[in-house]
Amino acid sequence: MIKKRILHVFWKTRIQNSLKIFFVCSVFILLCCCKSKTSQEKISNATIGEWKPVQENLIGANANLISFNDPWSTKDLVEVTKKTQIKTLRYPGGTIGNYWDWDIGAVDRDVPDSLMIKWVVENDHRASPDRYTIESLAKMYQQTGIVPVFMLNMLSKDLQHSIRNLKKAESLGIPIKYIEMGNELYFNIPFPLLRFPTPESYGETCQVWIAKLRKEFPNASFAVVGSYITRHPRQVDWNKRVLEKCTNADAIVIHLYSPSGLDGRLERKKIAPGKEGLGESQTATRTGPEAIGERQQWELELLKDKQAYSNMFTTASKNLKKLDDFYVPDDMNLWVTEFNIRDDNSVILHSWTQTLILSKYLFKFLESDVELSSMHNLTGTLFGMVHTDSLNYQHLKSQNVKSIPYTLSAGGMITKLFGDAMKDKVEGAVLNFDIASTLTDDRGEQAKNLKGYMFRNKNGNTAIVVNYDFTDQKVDFSTIPNFKGKMSTYASDPSNPVIGFENILVDEVDVVDTIKLPPHSIAIIKFQ
Repeated sequence: MIKKRILHVFWKTRIQNSLKIFFVCSVFILLCCCKSKTSQEKISNATIGEWKPVQENLIGANANLISFNDPWSTKDLVEVTKKTQIKTLRYPGGTIGNYWDWDIGAVDRDVPDSLMIKWVVENDHRASPDRYTIESLAKMYQQTGIVPVFMLNMLSKDLQHSIRNLKKAESLGIPIKYIEMGNELYFNIPFPLLRFPTPESYGETCQVWIAKLRKEFPNASFAVVGSYITRHPRQVDWNKRVLEKCTNADAIVIHLYSPSGLDGRLERKKIAPGKEGLGESQTATRTGPEAIGERQQWELELLKDKQAYSNMFTTASKNLKKLDDFYVPDDMNLWVTEFNIRDDNSVILHSWTQTLILSKYLFKFLESDVELSSMHNLTGTLFGMVHTDSLNYQHLKSQNVKSIPYTLSAGGMITKLFGDAMKDKVEGAVLNFDIASTLTDDRGEQAKNLKGYMFRNKNGNTAIVVNYDFTDQKVDFSTIPNFKGKMSTYASDPSNPVIGFENILVDEVDVVDTIKLPPHSIAIIKFQ
């Protein structure tokens, strides 16, 4: 009897202990499953901000085409330019426009080397036999419908030179809609200092020119050169001082350049013409090899490091904050007639990362009601939105990559995608994401991992959403009425060169209520 009681107690205790263990394990497993499920099903809820008019000609390009002869006779250039979806094209370009002889379609032969910017002299552009005339520009407009932004030469030519050539353009069927009064005349270099020793003198000249030009071209909008630089007394309060003397302008211009910032470096404080956007090595948060090939290998590893990768998007945010601080009167528009990132020998140049970074610029321009933007530059080794030869990746020492002529590069790809989303739309609104995560950089600064914008017209809505992160992102659109349609996603590894769609994974899916965005992807959603 005693043995039976002992045995009963033994088994009872053992069963109780087993049940306790089973209970604890079950709770643990349940908690883990719940945690895993919560992690996997973390979804951002999307809501639409305030609707406002979309600037129909927002997306454009600077078009220094000095290395081409009669560029718009090249059919391939015409066709790839159409693919960029740009709405405006800046003629004749930036720096060279300050020396442009519109009568011959080339750099003014009468300007001495001492008055020209160094890189124009070094490239011997004045001796070039190539021509980019108003007649050639007319071919561009006739074939594409892209509207020129005319940048006037206020240094080596007089007002009559501009009026005569604008009338010629008009006679050839080109609309005279946007006129820019010179380029970067705030730099303290010989020719601008000679013509405009103070911003007041520049403003006074603009007042006279605009008054006479408006009589000839009453439908045109006129923009004066603006600046945020304050290195010299002449540059301090440049915008206010110009506009005190020029009261008849419609818009003011800003240019935005920045390093990619992969190693944490920031833009140089001492900005020189032709060197905009270059970084200051002393500001870098990471130190890598100096030899180009070794440094590029190091950069490829940094692109896998989320914190280093995040440096680039916080750097872009810092640069774009200049728009918030830039003096623009309430009754004037803002034009960004040059912008891009600059990393001359980096793996970032012409890569998918550059496409992602530049998307932040276009989002900011939409949010800030920028009227016109011109990405620098349509063509070229350092900035080209399109490839025109096989040499745009010759800077890559660690990879054997060749560009394919007349395909989209990083800049052209992002204007194309935004252009697709914005096509024929009349209103737009910011997309807000309630629990979007952040990208945290080396300095502890943060940038959002999701950005989006919605567009609409009477026929329907489209949206563009970018996932900058390393993981899939789910977004619930169920609060938006009738959210159903097709989503096209474009994704690639951040280090991949952009050569048209060669290295881009394109996918199309039907969506209802919820979408899933792959890492490093851009999505265009067309509502049905």
